[in-house]
Order: sequence, then C-alpha cells, then structure tokens
Amino acid sequence: MIALVTGSNGFLGSHLVEGLLARGYEVHCLVRRTSDLTWLRGLPARLVYGDVTSQESLRRAVAGKEYVYHAAGLVKARSQWAFDRVNFSGTAKLLWACRICGVQLKRFVLISSQSAGGPSPDSTPVTEEDSPRPVSLYGKSKLRAEEEASKYAGRLPVTIVRPPAIFGPRDREMYPFFKMLNKGIVVLVRGERCASFAYVKDVVAGTVLAGESEKAVGQIYYISGERDCTWREFAETAARVMGKRPVTVSVPEAAVRVLGGMNSLAAALTGRARMLDWQKAREILQPCWLCDTSKAKRDLGYRARYSLEDALAETIRWYEAEGWI
Repeated sequence: MIALVTGSNGFLGSHLVEGLLARGYEVHCLVRRTSDLTWLRGLPARLVYGDVTSQESLRRAVAGKEYVYHAAGLVKARSQWAFDRVNFSGTAKLLWACRICGVQLKRFVLISSQSAGGPSPDSTPVTEEDSPRPVSLYGKSKLRAEEEASKYAGRLPVTIVRPPAIFGPRDREMYPFFKMLNKGIVVLVRGERCASFAYVKDVVAGTVLAGESEKAVGQIYYISGERDCTWREFAETAARVMGKRPVTVSVPEAAVRVLGGMNSLAAALTGRARMLDWQKAREILQPCWLCDTSKAKRDLGYRARYSLEDALAETIRWYEAEGWI
C-alpha cells in the first residue's frame, strides 16, 4: 500500500503520516524545499519535493501511488484569491495530475472542513445531505475544492471528509486557548456557542477508514468526536484536566468584530495574514458548529476512541512536555 500525503509536515498531516505507517503503508510525504520537517523527523517515510501549486511537481509526486491523502491547505490568507490558489487550484492540479498520469488509484481522499458545509444555525447537527452554507472565504475555497473533486466521479475514486474544529498535540491554531488557560484566564464570546470537536487521532482514524472502505467512493463524511458541547464546557473540562480554576472573561460580539476588522487592516498593510481576521470573526460568532457523524458510523464503522477528557489530557501533557505551556 503506497500512499502520498500532501500537507504531511503540518499538524493533521504529520499525524496522518504516523497513522498510515502504523497500518503498514509505504508513505511518501509531499513537502516543499523550505518546509519545516520537525514532525516528520525520525519517521520511516519518504520525502517527495513539490508543491500543490506546481503542476509538474505533482505529476512526479503521484507517479506509482495507490492512495493520495490531500491534507495540504491554507487556513489563513488575505483574500479569496489567496485561499483559492492553494485550497481550490491546488486540489484541481492534484486531481488533474492523478488523472493525466494514468495512475491506478485505489483512493483519492480530500480532507476538507466543516467550514465548507457551514454552521448549524438551528442547533441541529448538519449532515452530508444538507446544502453547503460556508460563511467565510476559507470555507468557500474548501467547498470549491470539494466541487472540483466531485467532477472526477467515475474517473477517480474520490472520497471527501469534513472534520470540525480539530485539536491535539502539535496544533497551533487552538494553542493560544490552552496557553491562556494555563495562565488562569478563559476568554469566551458572550452567549452560548456549541460546537463539535475532534481529536486529531480520531480524525486520522476516520480518514483512513474512509480511504479504505469501498462504500466511501464518491461520498462525503463528517468525522468528529462523540461529544458535542459548548465552548464553556470545553474550557471547563480543559481547566479540570490542568487543575486550574480560571477567571472567565466575557467578550461582547462587537469586540470580536472590531478585532477581526483591525487584524484584516493590519494584514493588508503588512502583507501578513492574521488568524483572527474579519472572516474568522464571522465563523466564531456563529451560534453552533455541530455535525452529524451517523453516516461515517454506518458506512465506515467509525467510532471516536477518545473521550473529550482523555483527548484534552493527552493534548495538554504534550504541550507541557514540549514547553509550550
């Protein structure tokens, strides 16, 4: 079993590489010459130099591969064009390379995001059958990638997975939350906001199942944890694991909008994208981000193995061991 993993040096991608190696795959990691390879060091995986924006490098990368797990993508950018250049066009070029090279793929797995499907405004978990309603430029770029992948139905065995908010060791997006909690502070936006949370190792397990199941060809799956909760409950659970009794700071929605707008302006002036810009603020201010994993359970036999408490404990221990908190 020979697999190519794009985005392999990142948070989710590096965990996916480890998961595939544990299942006996020969894993090839698509990386750039300038990539930080910290999380790949010491792993018995092969490096393939290339870039999802480079058509020719992708043709070389997919040659001889039986599985392609496409985890590469931008999570912050200053414009729709910048997001699309990687998330949409990069996916299109990778699909084209697989098709034009005559690769006999067993599966092409696109790792998308719940952002492509959108939030759950009435507190009912969204399903794969619901019409997509992305509320951010990032979500729109991921949906365009999904739509492009769907065009290859009948020509390539494509499967799409949509994880919600992912956390775990090596994650830098939710790291500031844990860092602040370690200092005894929790910042929450006013109003109850619920979400589905996914531990990175559960996402990897579900993604590999999707890649190996014949039922999954041409399908989309939400892959998440077993327990949905509010951000307050998530913070309280993390605080108990850390042995903290934090002070909660309640932030009005207007403040999130202002901060997002200021960061977007700063990004425009400096040329450096910020994580909390006005687009991310739109996502944060949605009442609910819930997803239904019933289809993955039925088709793939997927079950989250980690409780929220155990997943948070493992994450926090890693942050502590690495000196991040």
